[in-house]
Amino acid sequence: MNQQILNILYSKLETKWVTVPIKPFSSIANLPIQLGRNAGIYQIKTDTPINILKKFGERNDKAHYNFSKKIDESFKLKDLFIPENLLDGYVVYTGHQKYLRQRCKEHFIGSRGTGCLNIFEFEELRKYNWWFEYLEVSNFLGFIDSQLLRTYLEQLHRANIGWLILCSQ
Repeated sequence: MNQQILNILYSKLETKWVTVPIKPFSSIANLPIQLGRNAGIYQIKTDTPINILKKFGERNDKAHYNFSKKIDESFKLKDLFIPENLLDGYVVYTGHQKYLRQRCKEHFIGSRGTGCLNIFEFEELRKYNWWFEYLEVSNFLGFIDSQLLRTYLEQLHRANIGWLILCSQ
C-alpha cells in the first residue's frame, strides 16, 4: 500500500481513539478491563501543568525518563510542540506497542529493562488526570500487525498533532 492510502485510512480512524482514564494503580490487574491487549499506537494525555512535570529530573532507574530534560529539549522546537491545555488535557507522549495493556502499565507504574515514564512513581503526579488513548492496528482493515506499520502510524500521528513534550525522537 502506498502512503496516500495509509493517510486516508489514518484520517478516517483519527476520531476512533479509545480513551481510558487512568487512576493510580499498583499492578496490571488493576487496569481498566477495556484496555486491550492488542497491538497499536497510543498516546498519553494529562492536565498536569508543564511546570509540575518539569520538576522531575533524574530518576533512580535510568530506564525511567527524565521529564525535565525531555521538556527542555522539546522547548527548543518552540512553536512546534503541543501547548498545555489544563481544561481538556493535552498529549505529552505517543508510542506504539505490540501489547498495549503492558505498555500502559510500564508508563504508569514502571518496568525494569525498558524505557518508560513511570508516572505514578511521583505522588504529586497522582493528583492530576491522566488518560491512555489508543488505536488498535486491527482497526486498520486488511492490515496485519508489524512494527513497521505501527512506527509509520505513530510518526504520521505525531506529524498531524505536533511535538510532544515528553518525547525525544
